[in-house]
Amino acid sequence: LEPTERERLASMRERRAWDVADVVSRMLSRATIVQLPGVDEKSEGESEVSTPAVVPLHERLAQCDARGENVKLIADDGDGGIELLLVATRDIEQGEDLTRDYTTAPRLMGDETQGALHLLLQFVLPPNAWS
Repeated sequence: LEPTERERLASMRERRAWDVADVVSRMLSRATIVQLPGVDEKSEGESEVSTPAVVPLHERLAQCDARGENVKLIADDGDGGIELLLVATRDIEQGEDLTRDYTTAPRLMGDETQGALHLLLQFVLPPNAWS
């Protein structure tokens, strides 16, 4: 592969900055909130604790439509520790994309973008995912 004109003109510092931005973008697109089993000190019983998680390949799921997401992550507290499982939330038709709701993903502090702009900036979702 030959470098593009911009890559040849960019300084080493600029190329590193673009590499860091790429890594942060990939990490943010994999971020989600997961309900983990835990202990509630107030009620002295078991409950679920919401925690952010970075899930490999989670950014490969498509943005859901009006029907909502068709898969979600759940925590399974098995013998070997807590495992995250991707489970169907409704029947999935043959050929239908696996989807998640990107609008519920964690945000960076200070990020107040809304709607399509948020989906574009944080997840680089194409315009067909904005509706």
